[in-house]
Amino acid sequence: MFKRITAFIVSLTLFISPFALSLEVFRDKGRIEVEGEISKELGKYKVLQGAIEYLACAQGGKSYESILVLRCKPSEIYNALLSLGLKPGSPASVDESGKRIPPKGPGVTLMVEWKGKDGKTVRVRAEDLVYNSKAERPMRRIEWIFTGSRIFEDPETEKEMLLADMTNNIISTHQADPSVILQNPLPEATDESIYRANERILPKPGSKVKLIIDASRPVGYRLLISGRVQGVGFRAFTKEQAEKLGVVGYVKNLRDGRVEAFLEGRESLLEEMVSRLKVGPIPAKVKEVKVERVKSTGRYKEFKILF
Repeated sequence: MFKRITAFIVSLTLFISPFALSLEVFRDKGRIEVEGEISKELGKYKVLQGAIEYLACAQGGKSYESILVLRCKPSEIYNALLSLGLKPGSPASVDESGKRIPPKGPGVTLMVEWKGKDGKTVRVRAEDLVYNSKAERPMRRIEWIFTGSRIFEDPETEKEMLLADMTNNIISTHQADPSVILQNPLPEATDESIYRANERILPKPGSKVKLIIDASRPVGYRLLISGRVQGVGFRAFTKEQAEKLGVVGYVKNLRDGRVEAFLEGRESLLEEMVSRLKVGPIPAKVKEVKVERVKSTGRYKEFKILF
């Protein structure tokens, strides 16, 4: 079986997609970046009542139920994840008794970025683009599971291929489609009507976006922030941004007027945190942010303000 899968992977790498330049692999950072756009077909069918089933598909996929349309083949993302050292797991399924089995496999963090109206880059967790209509809030922070789709034999060519390359669906918000590369592991993902596109922050249809798939190991950043950063709500601002991004650690004031912060998480999240802290809350005036990259301690489960 291993030889069959290896041969399949090799055959995929020999095919050069016309979209190859739209996907970049950064092995040193453990991440993948894929270009795409906000689906122009969202809400096309009123019978769906705004429900979505996918975060991302490729061209030819279910773009009317997907937030993002990526400019790559599903197998290119599959191969890119393999090149980062990830091993595919298995999609959600049902056992003989009818009990749901959640998706299995390594987790990755997803972020989406685009240019705002002011020309500045906006970068958010992918979950922020998905709205839970029952909980009335954006989707909970998760690690999306690399299930790896399924391999099957094309009846026409008798060649093995990824099922995802036939459906052109890549990342699902529900667990009913075993063809996708990445699945949502949350229990509510069994309800195909629960999620909507979060129109509060979603750019207009057709807007160019970049999907960042971060499979890196968590790291730590120790920050020293100087300027007018005490007595201006800087610690509260730091905690708010950390919670939005899913970063853990702490922030505290120092006696010399600076602020110290310790951040843990995947590097793409920490880079975004640093970018936001360089701006700070409106009353603050940040002069300098010194960053020291250190090993993750694994001690922190949330983000705290220390006094």
